Amino acid sequence: MNKLGFLTFLVWFCVSMNAQTIRIGLFTGSKIKELQLQVGQGTYLLQNKDDQTSNGAFKILFPSETYQFKVYNGLVQVYLRGQLQLQAASIVLTQKQQEDFCNWTLLSPASKMRSYEGDFEIGIYKGELRLINVIDIETYLEGVVSSEGGSGQRLPYYEAQAVISRTYALNNLNRHQNENYALCERVHCQAYLNKRTGTATIDTAVQHTKGLVLLTEEAKYYPTFFHANCGGQTCEPQYIWNEEIKGLQSFQDTFCIHTKQAQWVKSIPLEQWTNFLVEKYNFPVQDSMSSALLQSFHQTQRMAFYLHPVYGIPLRDLRDQFKLKSTYFDAVVVGQEMMLYGKGFGHGVGLCQEGAMQMAKKGYAFDQILRYYYPGAILTK
Repeated sequence: MNKLGFLTFLVWFCVSMNAQTIRIGLFTGSKIKELQLQVGQGTYLLQNKDDQTSNGAFKILFPSETYQFKVYNGLVQVYLRGQLQLQAASIVLTQKQQEDFCNWTLLSPASKMRSYEGDFEIGIYKGELRLINVIDIETYLEGVVSSEGGSGQRLPYYEAQAVISRTYALNNLNRHQNENYALCERVHCQAYLNKRTGTATIDTAVQHTKGLVLLTEEAKYYPTFFHANCGGQTCEPQYIWNEEIKGLQSFQDTFCIHTKQAQWVKSIPLEQWTNFLVEKYNFPVQDSMSSALLQSFHQTQRMAFYLHPVYGIPLRDLRDQFKLKSTYFDAVVVGQEMMLYGKGFGHGVGLCQEGAMQMAKKGYAFDQILRYYYPGAILTK
């Protein structure tokens, strides 16, 4: 490409940077040693991040080629058909048009391919590759709503999810500031597992609610936590994170109790269960009264502790240890097994996604859904 073509690409780049963008870390749960790229649609400009001038080295990427990114002596190396194309401390890829996207696959460790729109940065962090997606926030939200809500839902649910995901993103822009991006793509922040699917209903939901967020009375971003299913009762934040969060309280939710993830059952060897209680919390298993309590545990409403607060066993610890779907469960000894009969999926704080989906099916508007789960929140631009 000549300098005129390069300068044209710079104009595209400057125009794209005028949009409100957000930095999202991708594949953040993996220690990336080698990464593969195929342009899925459109054209990308690849450059050294520290030399984005017309005299700097650059390459135009087209959909027909496959590129590999590797770490070598603290640098990112880019290969095409085994030939080194570029190396730098940090490399940027800039899209020509907003709909352009890239297909990314981890080679080491291996992963399935994911597709993302927007621009990208590939650098080194703690000796490994780090991939960051720099993307318009509304386009990002289309991917989030698709990842969080799946397909086949009603427009009001997607609209509600778009508002709370936008609010969450803007309220947590510094969550990963030490890693040089705002949010990760995992449920640690909010799921962003692929680019927008092209589903018209999801795109419409994001467009209809563009710029809308939830605020507190103090004009701060509302704490828009959400989860898959509350099992019929949302959870107090202090039961999960040891802190009260103004605006979020436990309440009965009848919309989700007959949905897909409302109930679950899990069997755990009794010896494994009791060993954990003894080793971690010094549970007095030899005490007759304590042993009797261990035979049966029931929650008529959500609780913070297992059996009784005096034992100091947080239900959230049992959920983490035994990979339970929620902390909302009953436990009964059956032979040599501890049988758990649970309700819900997720931490249970804030909006219940399956409950919100049912509300949308029953004809509630998105702002009614938001008021139900976040009473006192102010919907505004």
